[in-house]
Amino acid sequence: MKNLSHTSFKTILILVSFFFILAISLSSCDASKNNARTKTNPGQLDPVIAKNTNPKDTVKTGSYTPVTKVTEKPAPPKTDTITWCDTIQKSPSQRIVICFTKVGNQALRSDTVAVINLNNDAMYTATKVDSTIVHKLAYQVAIMMPFMSTNFNPSSGKEIPIQSIKAIEFYEGVLIALDSLKAEGVNLFVNVYDTERDTAVVQNLLNQRELQEADLIIGPLLSNNLKIVAEFAKTKQKLLISPLNSRSDLTINNPYFIQVNPSFEVHSRLMIELLHKIERDRRVIRDPMEKNLLVLALGKDSSRVASLQQSYVNFKNDPNAQIKTLIPSSPTIDVNKIKPLLQRDQLNIIVMPTTDEGFIYNSLREIQKLVDKVEPRRGYQIVIIGMDKWRYFSRINFEYYESLNLHFTSEYYTSSSRKTVRSFKENYKSIYGIGSREFGFKGFDIMLYFGRMINKYGLNFQAHLWKENKMYNHTKFQIEPIYDVSAPLDGNPNQTSAPILRNYENQYLNFLKFKNYQLNKVSLEE
Repeated sequence: MKNLSHTSFKTILILVSFFFILAISLSSCDASKNNARTKTNPGQLDPVIAKNTNPKDTVKTGSYTPVTKVTEKPAPPKTDTITWCDTIQKSPSQRIVICFTKVGNQALRSDTVAVINLNNDAMYTATKVDSTIVHKLAYQVAIMMPFMSTNFNPSSGKEIPIQSIKAIEFYEGVLIALDSLKAEGVNLFVNVYDTERDTAVVQNLLNQRELQEADLIIGPLLSNNLKIVAEFAKTKQKLLISPLNSRSDLTINNPYFIQVNPSFEVHSRLMIELLHKIERDRRVIRDPMEKNLLVLALGKDSSRVASLQQSYVNFKNDPNAQIKTLIPSSPTIDVNKIKPLLQRDQLNIIVMPTTDEGFIYNSLREIQKLVDKVEPRRGYQIVIIGMDKWRYFSRINFEYYESLNLHFTSEYYTSSSRKTVRSFKENYKSIYGIGSREFGFKGFDIMLYFGRMINKYGLNFQAHLWKENKMYNHTKFQIEPIYDVSAPLDGNPNQTSAPILRNYENQYLNFLKFKNYQLNKVSLEE
C-alpha cells in the first residue's frame, strides 16, 4: 500500500489551481522534509505536510488504493403494514414519543410510548453521553473527501473531473476557515484523505494510525462510505460530522454521528408549518383565504408522502388527519385530473415532494393553465411547495415558478446583505481568483463552527451543541439529538419501550420563495 504522497496530495492542489485558483500558501509547513524521494525505494513518494493551524507541529497523512465502482443499495420492498415513531416536543424540558401503526386501509393507530425529560445538557437519561468538558492542547482532525486525484493527470491539459469539483470547493472553504481558527487561537492538526468514492479505500484508511487517533472526522459524502465510517466512529467513540449527506438511516444508537444536512423528515415537518403560515400575495387577494391542501407526487415518492402525512398528523395532533393526495400512474398528467381536487374560492397549496424533473415540468405546465396571468383574481389561487433540488433544473421554464408562487425549504441560502457573506466572498476571490459557490460556503461554515465547538467544549462537544444555536453564512446550526424507540422483544408486555439516541441532526432550514425571478428568503414568524 502506498502512502499518500507529496505528488498525490499535490495533485489535489493542482486540481484546485487548475480550477482558476491561485497557489495556496503552505508557509506553516516544514518544506525541508519534502524535497527528495528515498534512494532505497524510488517508487516511494515524499510525505505530505497537510494544512496545520499550529505551525510548530507536523501533520501526518492518509493513504489510498485503486478505485472500485460503488453501487447504492436498492430501496427496501414495500409492505402493507407501516409502523413509525416520532418525538414531539411538549415543552422546553419534556418530549413525548408516539408510535403509529397503519395496516392496509385501516384507521391509523397511535400510542404514547415514552415521556422524556431533558436534563441541563439536553440529553435524555436513557442514553448516557459524557458531558464533561475535556480539553487538549491541540486536536486531530481528519477530512475525508472524494477528490478523485488518481483520475486527474495535470500534464494532460484535461479539465478537472466533475466528481472532484464538489470536494475541491468544500476543501477550499475549509482552508479559509482554518486560517480564521488559527487567528482565534484554535490549534488543529488536519489530515486530508482522498476516499476516491471507494468503500475499499475507506476501509483501508480507517486502519491508518492517523485516523485511529483523530478526534474529529469530517466526511465522507457517499452513503455507503459514510455508513462505514459511522460504525467506526461509534466503536472508537470519535465525533463524525456528516457535512452534506441527508439520509437519516445510515446509523443507529450513535451519539457520535452529527448530521449537518437535515433529512427529509425535517423538511416535511417544516413544509407543513410553511403551508399553514403561507398567504397569497396581498396584491392579488386582499382578504385571507381558506386553504385547500393537496399532495402531488409519483409512486416512487411514497416514503416522502408518508413523511408529509405523518408531519400533518403531528401538526394537527390528530391521528386521522390527512392531506388529499394525487399519485398519477405516469409522469404525464393532465390538468383535468388535478382540477377536481382544487377550489376556485380558496388558496390551493400543492405540495410536490418529488425530484423527477419530467413530472415536475408536465405538472407545472398543466397547473399553470388554471392561472389567469392577466387578471389574477379571476383564476385559481395557487402556491406550489417544491423541493430544494428544483433550483438546479434547467428544463423547467422559470415562468412556471414565478406564476405558481414556488416555495421550498432549503438548507442552503446566502445573502450579500450579510457582512460575513460579503467578507467570505472577498476573501475567497482574493485567494482563489474566482467567485465563491455553494460548497465553498459549506466547507467554511462547517469547519469554522465545529472547530470552535471542539475548542470550546472539548472531545464531548456533542453534549453541548444545544448551547450554540448560531446563524452562519449559509444556514443556522440548530443541532438536536434524534431519538428512536426500542420496542419490546417478541411483544413481551413486561419489557417497556425506551428512547434510544439515533444521532444528532440539524433542525434548521431556510424558507425560500421564487419571486421576481430570483430566490428570496421569507420570514414566517407569527
